[in-house]
Amino acid sequence: MNAARHLQSRYADLTAQQRQVADHMLAHPFEAATLAIDAMAERCDVSVATMNRYARALGYPGYSALRKDWQQVLHGAAPPVDKLQQQRTQATQPAQRLQAALEDGVEQLRSAAALLHADTPQQVAQLLAQAPRVGVLGSDVSAYLASYFVSYASLFRGGVDAISGLGGAGEAQRRVLALQQGDMLLAISLPRYSTLTVELCALARERGVWVVAITDSPASPVAPHAHHVLLAPSQHAVLPAGGMGVLGLLEGLCALIAAQSPRSREELLELALGASRFHTDALPRRPRP
Repeated sequence: MNAARHLQSRYADLTAQQRQVADHMLAHPFEAATLAIDAMAERCDVSVATMNRYARALGYPGYSALRKDWQQVLHGAAPPVDKLQQQRTQATQPAQRLQAALEDGVEQLRSAAALLHADTPQQVAQLLAQAPRVGVLGSDVSAYLASYFVSYASLFRGGVDAISGLGGAGEAQRRVLALQQGDMLLAISLPRYSTLTVELCALARERGVWVVAITDSPASPVAPHAHHVLLAPSQHAVLPAGGMGVLGLLEGLCALIAAQSPRSREELLELALGASRFHTDALPRRPRP
């Protein structure tokens, strides 16, 4: 059992105090794997009895069994430099490394699917259909994921724009300020979390904008500022965060938009034919000399 993913899947069923423990463990996996129950209770500002109830709520016979599972999370939580060093010391062939990376991606997709809560997709689909404008925000690598979504979502509805741009933080802030009450902000935030993304999510929510976050954990710093959260576990053998779970969710959101697109079949066909001028299915044959 992957302790972190198991916790994320059961998070919604926990009490307020148990979520307090869960948030701390997700944010500090090394402490979760190494501290004794009394020390961990002190860190989480709860009683030892609460720690035991928390473990049983997750299906463990006691806290020691829970901590043992968390010790297996340590490898995935290692800093990127340590992960790279571990990879270098392993006698693995390139084909095996590539196969393992692909299997990690498949596991991220499965975890993202398992963590979907029944009501969230319906609520997000409604926002995607009704919001006059949809701003898509991501920093660093997440900015490229945001652009990927904008490119495809724009085929099926108007008013979908990337918040991040060449103008940096100032431009991103101006674009968030341009969103109005009833608009939607889709924010992508993975470790290491961007403070700019967190601040802009808080700003958007204060202004009456619906905030939907795609992130890796309920303890992510963007989660408290979002009306709806879609979870995409992102543990990766080398990178700070893997993006396959996020890509799966983004393509799923594009499918939601397509299913309720206000554009007619003729309009969609016209868009497709217009774009086809710049694409080809095969390289043209060279004329024979």
